[in-house]
Amino acid sequence: MRIIKAIKSRIKVLLNKDVLFPENEKLKEIFDPYNKAYILGSAPSINKIDFNKLDKEAVMISMGNFHEHPDIETINPQVHIFAASHPPITEKVLKKWFARAEERLPPRTVVLVEEKDYEVAKSIFKSRKLYRYAYGGDFPIDFTKKIISPTTVAMVAIQLGYYIGLEELNLLGIDHDWQNTGGYFHFYDHNKPSLELYLKQDGLIDEAPAFTRRQPKERLYRFYYTYKLYESLQIKEKNRKFEIYNADPYSGFDAFEKKAL
Repeated sequence: MRIIKAIKSRIKVLLNKDVLFPENEKLKEIFDPYNKAYILGSAPSINKIDFNKLDKEAVMISMGNFHEHPDIETINPQVHIFAASHPPITEKVLKKWFARAEERLPPRTVVLVEEKDYEVAKSIFKSRKLYRYAYGGDFPIDFTKKIISPTTVAMVAIQLGYYIGLEELNLLGIDHDWQNTGGYFHFYDHNKPSLELYLKQDGLIDEAPAFTRRQPKERLYRFYYTYKLYESLQIKEKNRKFEIYNADPYSGFDAFEKKAL
């Protein structure tokens, strides 16, 4: 009996050795009543979406600069996700960006940040629930451990949807039209409060929109990797339904099947 107990104890230790954030189990409880979500991106196409057509029983997952949406109070996202900060974002800019999100997001919106930004986030998001996650993991997806390193914040949202047990994810405002040479824009004005404005104010980026001119082949290889990574997140399991759709009629992003609102 003592040997069996010791074996069980050892197995438990081995299974939990990579657990970094046991508190993230709570996310499953928070979202247990739901089986569907809308993942809200910041592409210009989001301005054409009629939010009255969306399922009122679905989770709203917003990301990045979505807190600048004029209808953020009505949309009322249950969770807002930030990807890990990266150059040219400085701590000063990050604090400004987080402070703006704290001001704009509805009071009950839960915020998720990557581990490296957690201390800064903790100093800003004092009025709401704050959770953290970390890059560098693999399948199976588990937010108490490291998750699969994404190339876009939408990949974090998809992984979260899988982790909390949702059956259907619908992408809105996610265009990924990096291939165009006219510049990459968002639904909001870069000269009004936004990450882009804060970066410009500190001289970290110029006035030109990102990704103008023909892209070098290295960036195209990166696009290919991004698409393949998205496709890998369309997880098929025998005993579980998990579907991802691009439900935005104005978006040409085709890593996932299109679905009408």
